[in-house]
Amino acid sequence: MPYSLTLTQKLTMMQNRWTVTRTDATSIDLGYIVQKRMALKESVTCTSPDGTTVVFRIQGRKVMEIGGVYDVVDGDGATIGTLAKNFKASLGRSTYTIETSHGRWTLTETSQVQAIVRRVLNLVDIPWFMRVQFSLINEAGAPVGHVNRANMKIKDTYDIKVDDDRLDVRMAAAMGVAVDAFMNR
Repeated sequence: MPYSLTLTQKLTMMQNRWTVTRTDATSIDLGYIVQKRMALKESVTCTSPDGTTVVFRIQGRKVMEIGGVYDVVDGDGATIGTLAKNFKASLGRSTYTIETSHGRWTLTETSQVQAIVRRVLNLVDIPWFMRVQFSLINEAGAPVGHVNRANMKIKDTYDIKVDDDRLDVRMAAAMGVAVDAFMNR
């Protein structure tokens, strides 16, 4: 069953913060995501809207790496899946591999030309000017979703759509965080 999420960044000084909302049937807040800035080893936590339960965590395997591998775990520490940045493919356009026990997907910037132009524009600090658009592709090479940043907004807002029910909604939220927070590493 297809699903949609919205990931919205909250502007703060010392942390990256987002709210993640499921938007396909009715608007339901799934949780609040927090990433401490300037951490040597990546650690991102999503808690329930009331703050009492850990929904998932994204944990970097190594300290500051170029092609990062991130484990996504549930509140009890059980593995949901992994996100791995494909360094070589990311030279042209940012590319991630998503793996779970239910399958493998590739998340890659939709347009290589737009990816290069966006990188050039980022050199002059206009990151919100061009949309960040990623396609989610399954093992067979078929598109099964996307992660797209809304254009011309001060706060980063991402529309996440997944048409493959094998991909856990927590992994989809983690993909949005990776696109927003990990992309320029």
